This record gives sequence, C-alpha cells and structure tokens, in this order.
Amino acid sequence: MAIIGLIIMQTRWVMEASELKKSHFDQMVRRSIDEVIARLETDEISAVRSSYSLNDTDLSPLFRRQMKKQNIVPDDIKKNYDNYNISLDLDMSGHFSLNTYKKDSLVSVLDGTTDVNRISHLDPITNAMIAIQNELRNRINEQSHMLIHTVFEDLPIEQRVDQQRLDALLMQNFDESGIDLPYEFAVYNSQDQITICTPGYNPEADSPIYRKRMFPNDVHAKLNNLAVYFPNQNTFFADSVGLLIPTILFTLLMLGVSIYTFVIIFSQKKVDEIKDDFINNMTHEFKTPIAAIGMAAEIMMDPSIPVTKESVVKKCKVIIDQCKRQRNMVERILSIAAIDSGRLKMNWKTMDVNEIVEAVTNSFKLQVENAGGEMICQIEAIDSEAYIDEVHFTNVIYNLTENAFKYRKPDEPLKIYIKTWNLNNGIVISIKDNGLGISKDNLNRIFDKFYRVPTGNVHNVKGFGLGLAYVKSIVELHGAQLTVESELNIGTKFDIFLPLKDSKNGK
Repeated sequence: MAIIGLIIMQTRWVMEASELKKSHFDQMVRRSIDEVIARLETDEISAVRSSYSLNDTDLSPLFRRQMKKQNIVPDDIKKNYDNYNISLDLDMSGHFSLNTYKKDSLVSVLDGTTDVNRISHLDPITNAMIAIQNELRNRINEQSHMLIHTVFEDLPIEQRVDQQRLDALLMQNFDESGIDLPYEFAVYNSQDQITICTPGYNPEADSPIYRKRMFPNDVHAKLNNLAVYFPNQNTFFADSVGLLIPTILFTLLMLGVSIYTFVIIFSQKKVDEIKDDFINNMTHEFKTPIAAIGMAAEIMMDPSIPVTKESVVKKCKVIIDQCKRQRNMVERILSIAAIDSGRLKMNWKTMDVNEIVEAVTNSFKLQVENAGGEMICQIEAIDSEAYIDEVHFTNVIYNLTENAFKYRKPDEPLKIYIKTWNLNNGIVISIKDNGLGISKDNLNRIFDKFYRVPTGNVHNVKGFGLGLAYVKSIVELHGAQLTVESELNIGTKFDIFLPLKDSKNGK
C-alpha cells in the first residue's frame, strides 16, 4: 500500500509539474505578445502625434480642410485671431442663443432650449448655462471624434505592420521572458485571411497557436489578429520534466525489489511448509521399518519363544527387507541432493530398454495380480538399444509403475498398460493406468520436489514427494523427454521419448 501510494503521489506530482510548466509557458507567451501589440500601437500613435508638430504647409489637404471646418488650427495660425465677443439671449420659454462675434461679425451660433419652469434650487440663468455647457461638450466630442477619424486613416493591416519590425519585437520580448524556442507567426485580417507570415508558418500545426487581437484600441475597430506558435513546444515540455525520469526509474526499481522480496517471502513460506511435510513423512516412513526391525529382534531374543531355524530365517528376512526399504529411501533422498548439486555419478553404457521394461513388469506383475489388478505389457520397439545408466533408468520405470499401483481406485480393478515402440529414431516407453488421476490444478506441480497431491485427511499412500522429481531429473540427464496426460478419476499416462543415438547428450 505504501508503494502504491508513493507511485500515485509521484504520478500526480509529475502531472501537476507538467501542467504548471505549461501554464507558466502560456502566461509568458501571452504576456510577451501583449507587450508586442502594445508597442506596435504606441509606435503608431507616436507617428501620428509627430504629425502635429509639422508646419501647416506639411499637413495633408484633407487634414487641413477638416481642421478649418472644425475651427481647429495650429498655434502658429490661430495667433492672428483674437478679440472675440460672446452674447447670450434667453427668453421666458427656455430658448437660448449663444452668439460669437469678431469685430461685429457673427462667427458662430449655438441654439438650444432649457426648462425654465422646472422645479429646481437653481435659477433659470444657471439652468441655461448648464444646458449650454452640455451642448458645447457634445459638439466638441463630435468634432474630436470626426477629427480623430480624419487623423487615423483606415488602412489595411498589412500597411500598418512591418514584418521585420514585428519579428524583431517578438524575438526581443520572448528572449526577455526566457523563451528561446524557434517560433512562427502570421497576421490575420478581419476576414481571417493571412496577410503577413513567416516562411515556415503552418496554420494546421500540432502545437498550440496563440492568437491575440491587434490594435485593440483602434479607432476603426477591426478583428485583426496576430498568431504565434512554437514548432518544438511539445519537445520543450518533455525536456522540462526530464529530471523526473530518474525519480520514476528509482520508484519502479523499488517496486521491483519489493515484488521480488514478496516472491522470496512466499517462496520461503512454501519451502517451509514442504519441509515440514517432508520431515513428517520421513519420520513416519522411517518409524515403520525401525519398528519392524525392533520387533523382529525382540522376538528372536525372547527366551519364552522357541527358536527354530525356520523362525530365525523368517525374522531375518523381515529385518533384511526393512533394512533394504530404509536404504532405498535414504538413497532416493541422497540421489535428489546429488542431482541438485551436480554430484550424481552416472554409469553410462549401452543397454536394451525392452529388457529393462520387461524386468520391471515381471517384478510388479505378481503384486498387481494379488491386488486384483492386471498388468499388460506390449513390447513393439524393434530398435531398443540406448546409451543409458541402467540403475537410474530402471528406477525411473520402477517409480512410474509404483505410482500407478499406489494411486489406484479402491473400488475398481487396476489395469496397468506398459508399451514400447520406435518413433523418430528413438524409443517411446508408455505407462498408463486407470487409477485416480490428477486434476489440472495439480498436474503442473507434480514434478516439484516434495510436492504431493493433496488427499485431505486420507494418508493411505506413503512417500516423500520425491519420486516424480527424481524421474524428471533422470530423464533430462538422459536427454529424453517426459510428457504426462491425466484426468481426474479416469487415469494417468506417462510417455518417455528416449533418443537412441548419443542419448547422453540428447542428440
């Protein structure tokens, strides 16, 4: 849970850091573009303002006509105009007339009305003056608006923006903001058509395109836009989180080590369980022959029991059989240990496999028949000589046959089929039975050391769980292949394919 929580926190941190970097980048880009647009607008206003310092002869005819029409003239012209007289006429109906004279000549007239009967704390004259003031302000605003429209001509955007100047401003502002990525830009007119652009500009680029309106305070309001994008923006974000990669790698390494630790812990737990089962089985298996040997020796030493030659031979036979059984168990355990350590010595020689199969069949046949079963042996292999270890290969056939006998059904006669035949320059030894069978869940584990198929509380089959592990190891040492087919309550079949040429190396 701690590791999963750490991974989640690391993932969220990476995502938040990436989003923060992207947000900061977007903010810096938009601020830089705003500064460029403001600079272009300031430059244009400065250029227009400088025109007011020109002489009257340098002004455009349109501008001069508009100035004269509005009675707005430069300082060097209006200095000749002075001595103006203003008169106000106000009647009882609220109509007023403001007249401007110069040397008894009428220059301008301003007419209007005011409500002299309105209930107010002001007198009619004051109301009239306020109305005159408002009327003058409206006319001045109209004249100023007309003048501004005259001064700022309605030019297309491509005539108002110089591409090199715009490029230089963008480069300067991006550099001051710490953005050193290559960029592409374009200027769109009010019809959303590209009028100015860099050679590499692609309107369908995968990178985000930043668009800003140009001249937002323009007198002639139009939706001209500046579009900028960075072709390597995605790579820039990937590089920005490059320092997070070692953190992720170390986290994954820690996760792998933890998983490996868990695997070892569960494996050791499993080994401990197998070890306990093995010790219990070994203790029980060794107690039986020891008890039999001890009982036979006590009977022979009991003075109350008459000693005859036949009784001595019988007791000695019991002792010899139990000693042999105990020796076989010890040798089987030591053989597995020797195989694991690579110290098992093999006595290789050319032997007839058919003879070994027949010998094992004959040794088991009487035992199977006494249990009410039947043993069928079919020797069909013509070429049956192979390079093998006689003792260990015989033990392989013996163990498989013994398992077929031990795991038989209690309510059904046992049938064991042993068959040999030639196949692909080799010999196949097949051992099949109609016993209890093995479930699919246990079939993949039957060759593990000390593993025994669970039988619940029934312990009628003795053993250490080493037989099939020993069989598989010996078969592999002979360069042979072992396959098993089994179905629960149907039976089991083991097939051994043994190459006949240089079987020791499996060639």
